[in-house]
Amino acid sequence: MAGGRPPDAPGGVNIVSLGIFSWARVQPDDGVWDFAWLDELMDLLHAHGIAVDLATATASPPPWLTTAHPEILPVTAEGATVWPGARQHWRPTSPVFREYALRLVSAMAKQYAGHPALVAWHVNNELGCHNVYDYSDDAARAFRLWLRDRYQSLDRLNHAWGTAFWSQRYSDWDQILPPRLAASHPNPTQQLDFKRFSSDALKDYLCAERDILRRLTPETPVTSNFMVMGGTKGMNYADWPARSTSSPTTTTSTPAPRTATSCRSPRTSSAASRAGGPGT
Repeated sequence: MAGGRPPDAPGGVNIVSLGIFSWARVQPDDGVWDFAWLDELMDLLHAHGIAVDLATATASPPPWLTTAHPEILPVTAEGATVWPGARQHWRPTSPVFREYALRLVSAMAKQYAGHPALVAWHVNNELGCHNVYDYSDDAARAFRLWLRDRYQSLDRLNHAWGTAFWSQRYSDWDQILPPRLAASHPNPTQQLDFKRFSSDALKDYLCAERDILRRLTPETPVTSNFMVMGGTKGMNYADWPARSTSSPTTTTSTPAPRTATSCRSPRTSSAASRAGGPGT
């Protein structure tokens, strides 16, 4: 943008999303920060009357982080590691990922608190679009805690899951795993609860970012964008807006032109996000 044609605010552009996939530029290495380029963009946009919905930049971890901590990478139901090379290669329940990501959120908030261009925060990006279901050991531990809170006792869990069938009855919480690849059809209630847990795990992560932003920039609205397509159709988005953000949420619509039903996606996704709160 610097040195090129200045933004044309009178032409209708008055707000932009910025920095969504910028983690590797903002933090090129562990403990190394570079805000100079983003400072310049923020100042330039403000000078031309354009507001910024600034992303927390946590959507895609940089190579230095995944190399140092491969334990943050998701695992499929088949036991395969989801390697870097695309985006969203992080476990929602990874304490290591959360430590680094929230450190980044804090740094971003401290750097741009009070900046005149900042009008809202964009938490992460399209949460769960590619990493909604993680079957790692981190996920297994978090799933057990979620189940203990939901059922309180193994007797209640065994009854709800119908574990008398196929000799699946559990006698210890540590015996319970995510519905990984099995010899036949996995327990359907186990699968349903894992989907509920997975939605809650991402919502909990969203809240962790939100809490930092509210503490450091209490006057700035916090929002995010939903992805009501593909594998995320199992997400309980109706429970998210009121509990997770302090401003309206949005829905990303990127329908595939090759499918006959793609034109319906924006309408159905908008309806789904509105089911639990404001959405566009």
